[in-house]
Amino acid sequence: MELPPRLQDIVAIIRERGIINMTDLALQLKVSPKTMKGYVRELIRTGIVEVDDEGNVKISQKSNESFEEKVMKMLEIHESQISMLTKEILELKEQVNKLKKRRGEKVET
Repeated sequence: MELPPRLQDIVAIIRERGIINMTDLALQLKVSPKTMKGYVRELIRTGIVEVDDEGNVKISQKSNESFEEKVMKMLEIHESQISMLTKEILELKEQVNKLKKRRGEKVET
């Protein structure tokens, strides 16, 4: 599992520059500031970057984890969320089938 190409591009630019303002980063990649905030938010969530109060982005120094370890943690989080959502879907299907039985409708399997 690796980051999507756009996020890889952003990380590469930040590594090259050391620190870059989010607005400048958006201009460089020709995306809106709002779009860039979303990209940076995802990178913050993975622990790869951090942002200061002025909107300057840099590679996170808080953790000694390797990039691969951070990506693996992100993958585990996503897999856990998918598993929970799958379980919820199955529970909802069961509830729908129960309601259909009460109404005398054909039940899906």
